[in-house]
Amino acid sequence: MAEQRKPRRTTVADVARRAGVSAMTVSNVLNAPHRVSEPTVRTVRAAIEELGYTPNHAARALSSGRSQVIGLPLYLEDDAFSDQNPGLGGFLHGLMGGLVKSAARSGYGVHVTTPTEGATEIALYEKLIAARQVDAIVVLETMPHDERIEFLSRRPFPFVAFGRTGPQHRQCWVDVDNETSMAGIARHLDATGRTKAAYLATDSPLPWVHQRQDGFRQEFASPVTVESFGSLEQVSAYVEEVLGRPDRPDVFVADNDAYAVVAMRALQRNGVKVGQDVAVTGFNDFPFAGMLDTPLTTARIPLRDIASCLFERALREINGDPDQPGRLVTAPLVVRSSA
Repeated sequence: MAEQRKPRRTTVADVARRAGVSAMTVSNVLNAPHRVSEPTVRTVRAAIEELGYTPNHAARALSSGRSQVIGLPLYLEDDAFSDQNPGLGGFLHGLMGGLVKSAARSGYGVHVTTPTEGATEIALYEKLIAARQVDAIVVLETMPHDERIEFLSRRPFPFVAFGRTGPQHRQCWVDVDNETSMAGIARHLDATGRTKAAYLATDSPLPWVHQRQDGFRQEFASPVTVESFGSLEQVSAYVEEVLGRPDRPDVFVADNDAYAVVAMRALQRNGVKVGQDVAVTGFNDFPFAGMLDTPLTTARIPLRDIASCLFERALREINGDPDQPGRLVTAPLVVRSSA
């Protein structure tokens, strides 16, 4: 009986022939897609999928000295998924899913981890770096003068930030263009004839809170009343209170979808027709936003696009490519019946 041969493993050269490019171009698509034109990236990835090519991660890691892993440390408080943050789980799921998918295309994995009780996020960074477990770290929700960015910049160690870094640091960040995105909501409300806006702001020092507020106030044609809240209950109480005023708002603009939904419920309890008598808008487009009795007009944060940009910027850092400006991604307006 003849010995049965194992099928030959598909190689980079096979992919290159199918795509009509060089082996180096295939390697760049896998390891540094930002160096290749978008049409060529699509052609090579189509050939990879058609041939079922899978990179030899062990060989690549051995030859390059890299782990082929991106680190995603999450430092979440015990109440992070409380009723006050109903959309956080969906937000993180969308971001992580997009990052895993983008990384897999280049033969990378994503290591999601969290500090042990009592430890800091920076202590976790030190552990990951010392053990050479990851090639780069993704930092979430950066703040002005962020000590995490200071630490990684001093090492130096490849990193990419979801949120802007300071001018004294590498501009290896991707962020939502909150100002432009919220300005789009303001223009839409102007066009639909709304003139009395009550702006429902999150009581937080996070930069996006102020960016969104500034974007709306700069673009909305009429004066804006701004109130900040630390809980959903405070939002509900405020909306019910202002309904009794003779100059009540004709639109409630929330800087997040949770506040918008609470405002809608308060209005509906008081017999107000949302979208007709009073408009309501949000920001994020969490999964529940389009499934409400009155679907919510909001700005959709494109998490998959952001995740793809984050991974490509991480690869630039790993490869030691020249610094470039940070990347802003617009959250497009999704118009539904609430406004």
